[in-house]
Amino acid sequence: MAKAAGVYQRCTKECPARCKRHKWAFSVEFPPGQDGKRLRIAESGFPDQETAKQARAKAIRAHKEGTLEADRRKETVGQYLERWLAAKESAKTIRAATIRSYRGHLDNYLAPNLGGVRLSDLKASQIDAMLVKVRKANAGKPLNQQVSASTERRIVATLRSALRDALRAGQIHRDPTIGAHVSKEAAERRDVWSPEEFGQFRGWMEAQESGHAERLVPLILFAVGTGMRLGEVCGLRWSDVDLAAGDLTVRQQAQLQGKEVVFQPVKTKAGQDRWVPLAGWVPDVLKAWKVQQGRERLIAGEAWANDRGLVFTDALGAPLIPNNVSKTFGRMAERAGLPKVVFHSLRHLAATIMLQNGLPLPVVSRILGHSTITVTSDLYFDVVKDQRLKDDVTAAYARAFSA
Repeated sequence: MAKAAGVYQRCTKECPARCKRHKWAFSVEFPPGQDGKRLRIAESGFPDQETAKQARAKAIRAHKEGTLEADRRKETVGQYLERWLAAKESAKTIRAATIRSYRGHLDNYLAPNLGGVRLSDLKASQIDAMLVKVRKANAGKPLNQQVSASTERRIVATLRSALRDALRAGQIHRDPTIGAHVSKEAAERRDVWSPEEFGQFRGWMEAQESGHAERLVPLILFAVGTGMRLGEVCGLRWSDVDLAAGDLTVRQQAQLQGKEVVFQPVKTKAGQDRWVPLAGWVPDVLKAWKVQQGRERLIAGEAWANDRGLVFTDALGAPLIPNNVSKTFGRMAERAGLPKVVFHSLRHLAATIMLQNGLPLPVVSRILGHSTITVTSDLYFDVVKDQRLKDDVTAAYARAFSA
C-alpha cells in the first residue's frame, strides 16, 4: 500500500522496510485562522496505516465543520492528559510500569491541581503552585509517606512529556514546564547495608528453621552476588544460565500486572541480553538450588507449574511475585534486628562491593545494565571518589615530574 500524505511511522534507519514495531501517526496543518495562527494536529498510536488515514480524514472533516479548532482550544489539562494517556496505553510502545506511574501522577497530583485549567492557558506559575501545595502536604507525614524531591521531578517529567506532544501537535505554542521551579535537591540515597551487616544477615538467615522466608535465602544470596534487579531475578530461566561457563544472560524480567505475573523485556536497552558473571558463592548457590527445585518437582508431580523453566519459583513451580518477595525480605531484615532497607538496596550493595574491590566503573556499569556509565558514576561516585581522586593526583604529579 502506498503511503498516504500526512500518514507515517516514526521509524529509524535501523527499521526494516515493513516495520511492525512502530505505530502509525498522522499530521495535518490548516491555514491561519482569524487569530492569524496556524493549527497543526498530530496524533500517534494507530495500529495500521488505514486507521491513521481515517483519523486524519476525520480531523479534516471536523475542521471544515468548525468543530475541531473550537474543541481543541477549549480542552482542559485534565481532558488532554486523559486523552494523551489513553493514546499511550493503546499504542503499547511504553512499559506497563511506566503507564501505571503516569496514571498515579495524573490521578494524585496533576488532575486534582491542574485538571480544570484550559490547556492553552496553562502557565509555569500554576505548576509552581501545584508543587508548593504538594510540599506543604508533606508536613506532619512520616518520611516514607512524603513526596520526595525525585518523585516531584518525575511528576513534572510526566507533565512535560504530555505537553511536548501537545506542542508538536500544535495545540499549544510553548512548554510551561520550562519555567517551573522544580526541586533541584539531589536524589535521595536509600540506606544500604555494609558488607559486614549483610554478613550478619546471612548468618541469621542460615540459622533459621525451614519455612517460607527460608526459601528466599538462595534468591537473596544470588541477588547480592550478581547485582540484578528483583524483577530480573524473578524472571531468570535456567536456559539463560550457563553453570559450566560460569555466567548468565539477562533476557527478561517479571512484573506484576493486576493479579498476574507477566514477563517483559528488561528496563533499559543496555540491560537487555547482558552478560553477568557467576562469581563468589553464586555458582554453589545455584547448583544447590537446582537440586532442591528438582526434589520439589518430584513431590509436586502433575501440580508442578514451572512450564517456563524459571530458576526461582515457589514450591509448586509457580512464578514468584516480586512485590511479595520484597515485603518478605523487609520482614526478615526487621526480625534479624538490622537497619531496615528495601530489596533494591541489595543491588547497591553488590555495586559497592564490586567498586570497592577494584572492578572498573565501565565493567560495573555493564554488569548492572545501566543505560550509560554516567548513571553508574552519579549513583556510586561516593564509593569510588577517594581512590579515583588519589589516583588522578598521583598521575598528575608523575606527569609533571617525569621529565
